[in-house]
Order: sequence, then C-alpha cells, then structure tokens
Amino acid sequence: MVERQATALVLSILLAWPWVNAWAAEDAAAVILLYHHVSDETPASTSVSPALFEAHLEYLETHDYQVVPLSRIIAALRSERPLPERSVAITFDDAYLSVYTAAAPVLQERGWPFTVFATTDYLDGNYSGYLTWDQLRELERGGAEIGNHSRSHSHYMHRRAGESEAAWRARVLKDMRWAQTRLAAELQMPLDAFAYPYGEFDHATAQLVAASGLIGFGQQSGPVDPRSDPLTLPRFPMAGRFAELGSLAEKLRTRVLHVSVRAPDSALLAAGSPAPALVLQLEAGQADPHSLSCFVTGQPPPTVRWLDLDAGVVEVQAQRPLPVGRSKYTCTAPVPGAPGSYFWYSHLWMKPPTPDDWYDG
Repeated sequence: MVERQATALVLSILLAWPWVNAWAAEDAAAVILLYHHVSDETPASTSVSPALFEAHLEYLETHDYQVVPLSRIIAALRSERPLPERSVAITFDDAYLSVYTAAAPVLQERGWPFTVFATTDYLDGNYSGYLTWDQLRELERGGAEIGNHSRSHSHYMHRRAGESEAAWRARVLKDMRWAQTRLAAELQMPLDAFAYPYGEFDHATAQLVAASGLIGFGQQSGPVDPRSDPLTLPRFPMAGRFAELGSLAEKLRTRVLHVSVRAPDSALLAAGSPAPALVLQLEAGQADPHSLSCFVTGQPPPTVRWLDLDAGVVEVQAQRPLPVGRSKYTCTAPVPGAPGSYFWYSHLWMKPPTPDDWYDG
C-alpha cells in the first residue's frame, strides 16, 4: 500500500512540474544557499563566521542579487512564473541557536527572507545549542519560513540489520510525517518542504518524500531551474573554504548543467567498493563537451572518458576508492558568451563502513 501511494504521488508531482517548455527564460533560474552554524566557535566544516556571513550579505546586496523566499522559488519553478533576475534563497539546516542570535538579526535588518529546516525532536527535547519552539515561532512571525528536517535527523538511507524494505519505508515515513505534524501544530504555516538529514538521499528515499507530499532539498551543489527534480533540489553548502567570497561569487553565476544519469542505478555504494563509474548523458546543444571539467571531493581530478561524444555520453570515475561517508562528483562547463559563468552538476555518493553499519556524522 505504501509503495503504491508513493508511486502515485511521485507521478502526480512530476506531472504537475512544468517539464515541457519550462526553460523559458534565464530569470527562472535560482541559486539556493545552505548554511548551518553562523559562529566562530563551531566546527569549520559546518560553519561560517558572523563576519563572513555579513560579507556574504553585503556581496549579494552590492551586486544586485534578489533574495527571495524559498516558497517563491518553489512556486515559480512549478508554474513558470518569472522570478527576479539573479534570484537567491537563503536556507539554514538544523535550526542551530546561532541562526537566531547571529544570522536572523542581520537578515531582518535588510528585510530579507530566509528558511530554517528544523529537526523536531531537537526542539521538543530542548537540546542545547538549538532553537526553542518559542524562538522558531518568533522567527516565523518575523518573516522566516520553516521547513521539515525530519523528526530524528537519522541516516534515512540506512537499513537496519534484519529490516525489510517495507519496514524501512514505514519507519522513514513515520519519522518524516511526525515532523511535519509537529511543525503544523506549533507554527502558523510551515513549508511543504523537506531537507534530507545530512543531505543523504537515493531514489527510494525521494519516493517517500513524494509520498509525504513534500518537495525535497539536498546538499549536493548546484543551481535550480524549472527542469530540476523537485524531489532532490540542490543547494550550495556555505561552510569552510567553500564559503570564501570568491567561491560564493562563482556559485552565484552558475546555471544548471542538464544531464541524465545512465549508470549506476543507486548513489549507495557497497562497503569496500572501488571507485564508482558515473555515466552521464549531456543535453544536446547546451555545453561544449570538449570544455567539460569534473572534480571529486578530496581527490585529484577524475578520469573523464567519452563513450559517445556525438551523443554526449561520458563516464567519470575517481582515481581512488571513495572514503566512508558522503562524496560528490561535480562536473562543470563554461557558459558560452558569459565569462565567469559555468553550467554545474553535482552527483552524491554514499558509502557505509560495513554492510550492516553506518558512519557517524
């Protein structure tokens, strides 16, 4: 029953999405920025300093980017209603306290909207370092939008030892829907939007997001446009070296590199597996295949082999096995006639330490 409902809802969402003639104008594209901590005292891998965060906002303002609500981007991409040129949305995952103390005041000074994706067990348990329900309600009254970041912030792709596929689906759906119910009970108007915990998803997980009537957001990098998958919309993570102003400027100028994934079928790799080979087919007439460059998280450039240059079919493979945890292959190509702008696609991989275990973090 759950599987049939999931399939039906996937179809309904995809049929409602304007795939045909959707790329009508460049002003339909948008960049979604993802932050976690805004603090000097939290791990660099998930943080920007308050000073750097303000520098980001100053850059957006002085370069005439239009900060819009995430809900407006969702609606525009679905309906082809135009967005302002150079549209940007600002999002925060996990609902850390620094969003309230450091980020919200400077955003509100500018009258800029933003979205907080909250994990409801952290709020219900009054976890240290996280927002309270009262603080989250205050942000919502001030114009912030609130989205679903699960009940438990668990690794949704992980199947527990001995757990059947049906039991896994039921467990994840319960967790996701419980969080949406809690948000609806505590807030005025939570978004029908879900940010995957840790940014981890595969096709099966995305189907459960659709079954819950939600739009899905990942942490794989890239811009969005009307042809982006509404269950796995990318965002650019802003933390560590990826949050430097030069990196921000580059990401704000990106456009979607339209590809279809030919292989493999899943982003989940077997424990101890060799480097995966990703086979992509580039959309004809968009990017010059000869200009394609690809990158692997924490590794030298991968091997790029054209299987069919005329058809735009390319194989990308890391030089070394991927480490335990999350990794990405990212491919870019210059946008003709737009110096400094790049088409951009990022592909997520997940690798557990053992078949019956999952990494912590």
